[in-house]
Amino acid sequence: MKKSVWMIFFFAIAVGCGEQKTDTPAESKETAFSDMTFEEQHSQLSSELETAKAGLVAKGIYRCCVMPSCNWCLINDKHCGCAAHLEAGEAVCGGCGQSWAMGRGVLPGVNPEEVKWGPGDVHEH
Repeated sequence: MKKSVWMIFFFAIAVGCGEQKTDTPAESKETAFSDMTFEEQHSQLSSELETAKAGLVAKGIYRCCVMPSCNWCLINDKHCGCAAHLEAGEAVCGGCGQSWAMGRGVLPGVNPEEVKWGPGDVHEH
């Protein structure tokens, strides 16, 4: 009888050990950017750019002068002061300048033909 109790005991331990699962991190439901389609990448980038702009607007260091706002200053300068530059009669970035030329300027009283922009009118930060 003692022998069978020990056999059952060892069998139970062996079965219990066999059922143990190793701790693995939960599988991520996110897809790697490089595995996304171009459309998915574009959508994610656009969303992240708008989120970044909103954060900079809240900090008071992003004030674009066109709509939709351009990305030039965000990407290259990490802030945007084109509206202030334009109000001071200074040049705006190329993205804003081109948008003004296309009729996308949003500052009242500004003549699009008088907006300075381009290689000879680069503003400094």
